[in-house]
Amino acid sequence: MKTTLKKISILFILIVSTNICLAQSFYSQKGLGLVNYFVSGRSEGMGGVGLASTDKLSVNFLNPAALTNLSITFISGEFRHEATGLDSDAQDASFSDTNVMGAQFHIPLKNEKMSLALGLMPYSTIDYSFERTGSVDGFVYDDFLSGDGGINTAFLSFAFKPFNRLSLGATGLFYFGSLRYIERVVFPSSAGYVNTQYEISDEFTSSNIRLGMQFKASPSWTIGAVITPSLSSEGNKSVFLENIADLEDLQTVKLEIPLSIGVGTNVFVTKKFLIGLDYYVQKWGNVGVNGYNSDSQRLSFGAEFSGRGNTITSSYWSRVALRAGFYYSNLGLEDPVGESVTEKFVTFGLGLPIKWSAGRIDLSVALGQRGTLSKNPFKENVARVSATVTVGERWFFRKPAGR
Repeated sequence: MKTTLKKISILFILIVSTNICLAQSFYSQKGLGLVNYFVSGRSEGMGGVGLASTDKLSVNFLNPAALTNLSITFISGEFRHEATGLDSDAQDASFSDTNVMGAQFHIPLKNEKMSLALGLMPYSTIDYSFERTGSVDGFVYDDFLSGDGGINTAFLSFAFKPFNRLSLGATGLFYFGSLRYIERVVFPSSAGYVNTQYEISDEFTSSNIRLGMQFKASPSWTIGAVITPSLSSEGNKSVFLENIADLEDLQTVKLEIPLSIGVGTNVFVTKKFLIGLDYYVQKWGNVGVNGYNSDSQRLSFGAEFSGRGNTITSSYWSRVALRAGFYYSNLGLEDPVGESVTEKFVTFGLGLPIKWSAGRIDLSVALGQRGTLSKNPFKENVARVSATVTVGERWFFRKPAGR
């Protein structure tokens, strides 16, 4: 176990020390940026469905109550490649990025009765850069706009099962991060004007809590729910100016995250076929964050076909899973012309058990679009490939007396 612990510790340190980011998006320039929605590696291939998941080989980040289903120690890391193509009436562009998304570490305190998990996951991401032109006194200048950074979440989750059919959980959330905005104006040398630049950085640290529950209404039907209270916290602002005397209307920055509520259900139609439905809403319309004008809503539907082998002693092929799903999301964002921004994605997934360990590799592909040219200035065509590696081992196993 010492060798395994050393390998797992090195992997965990590598994962959490890696920068977390996504491919560029025009719509990440508003508010806190694009909010990352992640339940588990399994759920990625099922359209994000997972609030009622009772999987024994997948660490559930969004609903801590699901942790009671895990009977051994797990470490889980999420890797993602995302490519985005921007379409507009005037121009096209494409971006791509490959990176580590986050990590989770789970420890069972009492077999399928009490569990603990901790780790790091991204909450939101800002990543954009655009160029536009203007003119003054007949001279054309270039105006460069860019932004980067995001909010990350370190967390500690605790789950317990007070009754046989009911699991409850709570997650302590620690938010931290920095959002940076840069504008640079460049004049031709013959214009006689000086180039200017300003850079604004907003830094945040704050904490919150998330509560979750799962109820097994029948052997084949599970219901799940989560709630996260609203959060408002003061941040720190720093400003860098080059050839600019002052910036007006610089308000005190706040980290504002709204009340979030999610409900979901999973049903085994047959022993091998599972379907699920989740609904998740964030009340952005109740907070004063720039760029948000309504609540964000996400509806997810997913299915999985497998041999339902969900223990470490099950055969290899009974633990292989095929998945598919769909989700529709209104981001709650208001684009520059006052229209809402939506997402539509289809997903496909594959769950492959790791033969040398109690673990699994969850692969998924998501294809969809963000925004529409009929309402928004850009339509973003997104292709996302995700891989979640979950490795587990039985620790702290007490041998029966007399052996």
